[in-house]
Amino acid sequence: MSALYAMRYPGGGATAIYIGKGTIVGIGTKNGRYNGTYSEEGGRLKVNMTLSVPSAGAVVSGQSVPAGGTVQITADWPANFADGQPHQIIFQGRPIQVTFEKIGDIP
Repeated sequence: MSALYAMRYPGGGATAIYIGKGTIVGIGTKNGRYNGTYSEEGGRLKVNMTLSVPSAGAVVSGQSVPAGGTVQITADWPANFADGQPHQIIFQGRPIQVTFEKIGDIP
């Protein structure tokens, strides 16, 4: 499962994100940084990560994150989440659908 993925938001935002070995690390448009963890339970991934926006601020699916702001993101995805189908994240307490594309394995 350790791989680099493209995570896409509705409306065009995208993130390059590593998911593997219990860790999540990524970078998105406007220099947003993703850091977090996940656990595998019953064929699902329980995700807990933070989006930090260090400089200019960002808008994610219509929701603003100010410069210097952080947002907690949680999710519960199937283990085969990189299937091109929409999967839900909880962003600022609201559900957002994202899709994943596997870019390549990382040992």
